[in-house]
Amino acid sequence: MAQKTFDSYEIGEVFESYGRTMTEADLVNYTCLAGLKLPMFIDEEFAKKHSLFKTRVFPGLLTASIAAGMLEDILGKYTLAALGLDRFKFAAPVRIGDTLRSRITVEEKKVTSKPDRGVLTVRISVMNQKGETPLEFWGSFMMRKGEL
Repeated sequence: MAQKTFDSYEIGEVFESYGRTMTEADLVNYTCLAGLKLPMFIDEEFAKKHSLFKTRVFPGLLTASIAAGMLEDILGKYTLAALGLDRFKFAAPVRIGDTLRSRITVEEKKVTSKPDRGVLTVRISVMNQKGETPLEFWGSFMMRKGEL
C-alpha cells in the first residue's frame, strides 16, 4: 500500500496490488446489479456451446471495477478526485477461479495552479495467475500535495 501525497510519487514508479480470486458470486452479483443478460455472462450451457471461451466470462467493466478497488488501496486517502479513466484494452477473458492482481505504474505528474494539489496519471495493468494481462487502462487523479 503506497498511499502517498502527489509530491511523493515518482514517474516510472510501480506498485503491485493484493490478489483477488474471482468467484461465481462476483459474477452473479455484478450481472444482477448491472442488469446484464448476455448469455456469455449468465448461461453456462450457452457459453459451452456457442462462446469463444467455452465458459462464462466476467464483463470487462467488472474487471475494471475490481482493479479500481486495488488502485484505491494504492492511491488511498490522498486522492481528491478521479478525473478520468480511458484507453481500456480488454485483451483476454477473466473466468471464475482466476486470481487477479494490478500493477500500477506512474506515467505522468502535472502541477496545477492550485498549490495544494496535482494530477497523477497512472497505467493500470490487470494480470491473472497465468501472467496474462486481461485488462489495461489509464487513469488520471487529482491528488493532495504536501507532506505525509
